[in-house]
Amino acid sequence: MKLKTKYFLTLLTAAFMLPHIGWALDDNSDSENGEDLHQPEIDSLINLIKPDSSDSFKARIYCEISGISINLDSCLKYAMLSLEHCKETDSLLIAHNFYHIGDVYFMKDEPRTSLQYRLNAADIFGKLDKKWEAKTFIVIGNCYNFLSISDSIFPYFNHALKYFIETKDTNQISYTYQVMGDVYHDMNLNSTADENYRKALEYATLSKDTLEMAYSYYLIGENLFAQSDTLSFQAIAMLKQSVSLFESKKHIDIYYIDGMFGAYSLLSEAYIKAAKLTGKNEYADSCYFYIKKVGNHNLTNGAIPNYILDRYIYVSYLVFYKKYNDALAELLNLGQYINDNSPDYSLKDYHNYLYEVYSHIGDYKNALAHYMKSVEYRFKTLNDSAFNSLKNAEVQRMRMLEELKLENAEKLHTAEKLRMRIIIFSLVGGLFLVSLLVFYVFRVLRIKHKANTELSAKNILLAEQKEEIQSQRDHIETQNQQIQSSINYARRIQSALLTPQEAIGSVFPDHFVLYNPRDVVSGDFYWVGQFGDNKVCIVADCTGHGVPGGFMSILGMTNLNYIVGQELQPDIILDKLRNAIIRSLRQNEGINEDITAQVLDGMDVAAYVVNERQMTLTFAGANNPLVLIRDNKVQMLKGDRMPVGIHFRIAPFKCTTIDIKHGDCIYTFSDGYQDQFADGTHNKFTAQRLRDLLLEIHQRPMNEQREVLNRTYEEWRGPAENQTDDVVIMGVRI
Repeated sequence: MKLKTKYFLTLLTAAFMLPHIGWALDDNSDSENGEDLHQPEIDSLINLIKPDSSDSFKARIYCEISGISINLDSCLKYAMLSLEHCKETDSLLIAHNFYHIGDVYFMKDEPRTSLQYRLNAADIFGKLDKKWEAKTFIVIGNCYNFLSISDSIFPYFNHALKYFIETKDTNQISYTYQVMGDVYHDMNLNSTADENYRKALEYATLSKDTLEMAYSYYLIGENLFAQSDTLSFQAIAMLKQSVSLFESKKHIDIYYIDGMFGAYSLLSEAYIKAAKLTGKNEYADSCYFYIKKVGNHNLTNGAIPNYILDRYIYVSYLVFYKKYNDALAELLNLGQYINDNSPDYSLKDYHNYLYEVYSHIGDYKNALAHYMKSVEYRFKTLNDSAFNSLKNAEVQRMRMLEELKLENAEKLHTAEKLRMRIIIFSLVGGLFLVSLLVFYVFRVLRIKHKANTELSAKNILLAEQKEEIQSQRDHIETQNQQIQSSINYARRIQSALLTPQEAIGSVFPDHFVLYNPRDVVSGDFYWVGQFGDNKVCIVADCTGHGVPGGFMSILGMTNLNYIVGQELQPDIILDKLRNAIIRSLRQNEGINEDITAQVLDGMDVAAYVVNERQMTLTFAGANNPLVLIRDNKVQMLKGDRMPVGIHFRIAPFKCTTIDIKHGDCIYTFSDGYQDQFADGTHNKFTAQRLRDLLLEIHQRPMNEQREVLNRTYEEWRGPAENQTDDVVIMGVRI
């Protein structure tokens, strides 16, 4: 809910800093478009300007209009007009115009331009009006905060705070502590933020300013809510106090209205979190009570990010009561405010909510699609900075250890030479060398003391580096656990899409499948189905392995579920699968004559259809063959020399039909088995050795064939970490 705080603080800053020059000005809020609510007052002021009015009078009127206008373009226009009519002696008026222009650029999300105008205003105020100088320092600090220039933020805040304390301006002291607390909150220094928010509450109470007290309670509650789930109940108490104070006022200034609605929204979010933690309906009902109060306030005011957050809270309420269809309708309607230009975190959250709701409904196809999208946008936020930091720290630590070893060895060698010299001199020199001995002993002690001091300092440095490295390792471990959890979930999704063994057994009663992924998820997959007399078997090897290969395999299996059944010719199945892959991966966008510059992701496939009534087998292949063994003879049907995917040669796949007999053994496989290197060597198993092994074992029962193939592979491969690719072999006996 931090978006609500920053949006409100922008308005609150404008409210506290509103200049009073000549006339009492009304409340102001930011609005870039639409009718200006203060237009009647603006028209009245413009009517005061006569043809004979002086430039100074016009400048004063235009500055006044700039101060009350809630339309940013109008505010900027009249501030510029005022500057055009200002004389050199109108210094205070010039400063106020600079201040107004700074406000406009700040609200237009241009803090760097805003900062320059505010610095100029502060320079002039410093010579003429110390109170306004202090007020300007606060908004300057706010600019530096938005620009993330941390070392320039608090000097300005502290200078302003010092002035307000000296003048006992409790209202401004309270506001300054609020802004400082918000900066600490942005820095995740929650305990320091809490201290500042409570000081703000203390001074607001001294001022008896109900609205400032309400907003201080809101900030304390928000800070508690952001820290942990266990503090949600303390946050609820603070937010309820905030709402109570806001609602006690019959008339709320326009720049506090967003604070009240922010408290409603955050209170509803805290209640739905409490409902999830406890399972209690009364908390969920309280969530609905307050989110209903929020309504479309943020949408009406153009605060779309806050409106989206409000609707997510309502979706969570609907999910709690298992109103999944209503939740889905709400999310789909919310999609009009989310597009490809939205921030990655916003897109991740949106697809994550859709994934959750579709999962509850049982629409696993859409659930999978939105889960993949949420993972895509989540991984966009990851980088290797933590790994590089760990590596650099480890290298530095090892270098210091080696330097320390060398230095200690040299010092020990020096000490030994001195000791021998003392012994020789003592034998030759008598009493003279006794005094010399004392001198050298003292020197040795001093050297050792210095060496020990340096060693102690370096040990302390090494201990600090070790602690830092451990902290980085813990962070990396947390990230690895999150990534591994996502990959394991992808494995479960992939396993669910593979044809179950029971289903394969009903189509081909005498069969085996050897399926051995290199990583958690696999780039190889198999697909089996029966349509009337036609039994379809597909074995595929996708580009890559691990997560990229897994995504390709899921894409392949999902498209086969649509294609097979509508088409039963293997060549047409491969043609349509290729079109689907090219379309899904957008491989045909920007294709030029240099096809090697394009993304060549795809898959190698062996697909065949068996009709046991007609005793025929129809085969089509994309870079992968089919092996048929009959009467101790091996027959190999070769596929086309092109993949299922984009390629420099795209032609219709060819189809081969042969007669089959009872007892025929049919084998299809990826290249992972035959391309595996022997343990510790660069010798591949080879396709010929695989065919010879299949010929040798083809008369054995299918389950024994699988055991022999697996045992042979593991003995050839050696340790599991030697595996170079995913492996799948499917055998079928007619």
